[in-house]
Amino acid sequence: MKAQMKAADRSAAALAVIVGEDEKAAGTVIVRDLRGDSGQETVTRDQMIQTLRTRLR
Repeated sequence: MKAQMKAADRSAAALAVIVGEDEKAAGTVIVRDLRGDSGQETVTRDQMIQTLRTRLR
């Protein structure tokens, strides 16, 4: 996963969506801010699209 995060950073992506085994089992995703100081947030899969829209504004 570390290599994937470095690749996302080099690609100038603003956000990363992370789905590990724990998140998959819990029905959640982690939305991580790669450009600002917003950190990361764990949200349900149903909330993911709205969270991405809000953070990209």
